[in-house]
Amino acid sequence: MDWKANWIWDLSGEHPRNQWTCFRRTFTITSEYESAILSISADTKYVVYLNGEQIGSGPVRGWTTEWYNDQYELNRLKKGVNVIAVLVNHYGMGTMHYIEGRGGLLAQIDFYNQGEVIGQLLTNEKWKTAIHDGFIKESVKMSNCLSWAEVYDANLFNGEWEQLSFDDTEWANAEIIGPYGIEPWRTLNPRDIPHLTNEPIIPKSVLSLKAVRPISQHFSIDLKPTFFPGELDCNSGKIIQGYLVTELHSNEDVDGVITLTFDAHAEAKREFTINGIEYKTQNGTYEKVNLRKGTNLLIVDVGGSFHEPTIHLAFDFPEEIKVTAPFSEDHTRFLGFGPFYSTTLLQLGKPIEWSIPLENEYLQMKHLSSLSELEPFKMWAKTIPNEHVCTDNVSLLSIFKDELRTFPVGFQHHNMVLPNQSFTKVNPMERGDTEYLIDFGKEYLGHIEFEVEAAEGTIFDFFLFESIHQDGRIEHTFSLNNSLRYITRNGRQVYRSFIPRGFRYMLLTIRNLKTSCKIFNIKVDVTTFPTGNVGSFSSSDYLLNKIWEISKHTVRMCAQDTIIDCPAYEQALWTGDSYNISLMNYYTFGNYDLVKRCLRLISKSVYRSPLPESHVPSGWQNVLTAWSILWMKACREYYRFTGDLAFIQEIYPELKLTVQRFQEFINKEGLLEISAWNMLDWAPMDTEQTIVTHQNALLVDALKQTAYLASVLGKNEDEVAFITFAHQLKEAINQNLWDEEGKVFVDSIHDDGTPSKTRSIQTNLMVYLTNCAEGERREVIEKYLVDPPESFVQIKSPFVLFFYYQALMELRKNDIVLENIKDIYGYMLENDATTCWEGWELIEGDFSRSHCHAWSAAPTYVFGVLFLGVKPLEPGFTKVAVSPNLNGLKWIKGSVPIPQGKIDIYCKDLGEYIDLQITLPEEIDVQIAAPEKTRVLVNGKKIG
Repeated sequence: MDWKANWIWDLSGEHPRNQWTCFRRTFTITSEYESAILSISADTKYVVYLNGEQIGSGPVRGWTTEWYNDQYELNRLKKGVNVIAVLVNHYGMGTMHYIEGRGGLLAQIDFYNQGEVIGQLLTNEKWKTAIHDGFIKESVKMSNCLSWAEVYDANLFNGEWEQLSFDDTEWANAEIIGPYGIEPWRTLNPRDIPHLTNEPIIPKSVLSLKAVRPISQHFSIDLKPTFFPGELDCNSGKIIQGYLVTELHSNEDVDGVITLTFDAHAEAKREFTINGIEYKTQNGTYEKVNLRKGTNLLIVDVGGSFHEPTIHLAFDFPEEIKVTAPFSEDHTRFLGFGPFYSTTLLQLGKPIEWSIPLENEYLQMKHLSSLSELEPFKMWAKTIPNEHVCTDNVSLLSIFKDELRTFPVGFQHHNMVLPNQSFTKVNPMERGDTEYLIDFGKEYLGHIEFEVEAAEGTIFDFFLFESIHQDGRIEHTFSLNNSLRYITRNGRQVYRSFIPRGFRYMLLTIRNLKTSCKIFNIKVDVTTFPTGNVGSFSSSDYLLNKIWEISKHTVRMCAQDTIIDCPAYEQALWTGDSYNISLMNYYTFGNYDLVKRCLRLISKSVYRSPLPESHVPSGWQNVLTAWSILWMKACREYYRFTGDLAFIQEIYPELKLTVQRFQEFINKEGLLEISAWNMLDWAPMDTEQTIVTHQNALLVDALKQTAYLASVLGKNEDEVAFITFAHQLKEAINQNLWDEEGKVFVDSIHDDGTPSKTRSIQTNLMVYLTNCAEGERREVIEKYLVDPPESFVQIKSPFVLFFYYQALMELRKNDIVLENIKDIYGYMLENDATTCWEGWELIEGDFSRSHCHAWSAAPTYVFGVLFLGVKPLEPGFTKVAVSPNLNGLKWIKGSVPIPQGKIDIYCKDLGEYIDLQITLPEEIDVQIAAPEKTRVLVNGKKIG
């Protein structure tokens, strides 16, 4: 691509928060051409229109210095005047799948004739631009991982701005930032995967209709710009000592309630004072308070450790309370005092000083009760701008509410979810707002779209979640604001959200409804990685079939422009998760290009951090040691399933560099010793140490797998060096991490040199799978795996169950595997799961934090191996093993994707013999293992 266009932007600066900017360029076509190609990129996201019709969106996620562009063939241009319009959403700060660059747009249309460029349209100062005021900037992030919640007012901007007929003469001219190649986007890579799907799905049913009244006032306050000025990352480990202060003005003495909510992962004090009276609270708790007539001083202690330092305050009093910032002459509402101390602790391999000093001023402010007492601390006061305060937090309004009345759901209320021309007419409630609970039947990831007719100013609040308990209780994730607010213009209108969200259930609350409105339809446009429905499994066991279905659907909903951990909470490419998920994907969809994209993105993180990062590309810089190691193993598995040697050649420098970096963390005993995030499972293992057994064992196997890749590339010296490293590490593990008296591998060694007293299934499982235990020790571990001792820490996540199933299948304990799968996943199905949960008992009283988590879809892989028995014997399935096993069932059938197509298997016990039918591409060399008395047909031909 020969870029001639310039990067352009509006006049808002490099890092505007939650900025939505429109760009337009009209142009006239007078001469003939054969084709026209649009090349386009933007930071952060764009939607592009041609003559008012949306033709695409992007770009895919990437490292800012190696950003991506898209191309579109413009086959609907017309002779005469045309217009290209682009909406760019710039985040202005990092998320867990974006590193803040700066606002910008780059676009170029090349007109071709006989293969030659005969004309061009380039982004430059002639493009028109305007900030899209319909998107309310004073929003709040959807979670500490995602971008801003969408709040849209259809009255504040012309909805026809992308049309050819729109007059943009009053818009400003764009500003040229610079040519292609400027910082931060040094290079642009062409999109390396297809565009995502756009699959409309309508809801299955309307479950309830209620009149509700939300809590009367709320404020979501972003503390980060005040306490960490200039920091645009998304790093966890942000330590604050400081306060949020405001004045509450009441017309009389009055009783009411206040709720104080932080991110669920925040280690915050959750303490506040009103006029010196102290309150200690918990997330979601209503605290009864008294306000005196006049001014009341509210001081909230915001000290603690945060991933996203955002605080949510909600009030409910008989009358609205006026909120003003002390000592302020403008209209600001809050002050921040401090930080008296602040820092960000990153886990990147080096020791961290966890002890936090308590500053005197911070302690002294804790018990103030009046403005006069606050006066000496004015030097610490900082104004929190109103644009950092959100009063449109749909999640708070949907959670903190009174349910006034429940109504029968008459048939006309279902019209909004029926695929016809009918509609649901909604009349104003006598008291409160109208709330519908809508079930889409399954969890989906996509863009909400709806068509309504309403009076100007009617508010449609969409709050999305994943699970409802049998007693009707909604399972909320307090750190997830999965929502959309749409404020109508007058008349009939259609809106399609710009941000994809993961959910199953929708609370639709209609507020400010003064006259009747109509809802014609609601749907979600599912946006996932485009894939054929290749992998399949069914059997005579209905429960196993349902488990396969929810597992496969989970894998699909967690495939976007990368593999993602979950569609709702994070949408992040977690390195370790992707190891398991890629193996699951190989047996369900065979999306090799998606896996390759993930492995490539992960590889680039070694140029920012000492080891491959825990998730990429992310505004949170972090090393999770086992995840770094699993990336190495994933590269080997990719080659095993694809035979793509060219890609291994491409990323080999990063593989070798990773091995060299690990060598720097080997201590004098020959063990891996590293200060990083050293977890493996959501279980009470003893892994918050620097010498941790499971990752030492995993590294042994990863070194062997990398040595193999070195051998196929002809890197013989590297192969020998990696094998030697692995053998030395294995010896050190057995010498230092085995407890001879307890006959067990301990979880870790403490800083004082004493072995951990914690024994876990997880640690010994990893030692077993990586062949670090031999002889009697291996036999002992086998007994632990088959019959886990009650005194051991037990597995608490489906992520580790994946490895457990691998070990049990290696031990030919298929019966234990199937019993465990039926138990764990059957429990999910019993509780209406349509996708696989992240874990169980993660949050007290809830099923799980995430109800669609691809690391949990192990049955897709297990059934492909345990029942269908399909494994590559040579890279890329040029030679394949097929060894179906009924495992006591009457029949099984299924398909496994391979690079050459797929392998179909049908197997049935007919009593006298087993009927086995295999269909696969003719060029595949197949090695079949079947029980006695099996009639085998391969591609319709009987074989001996």
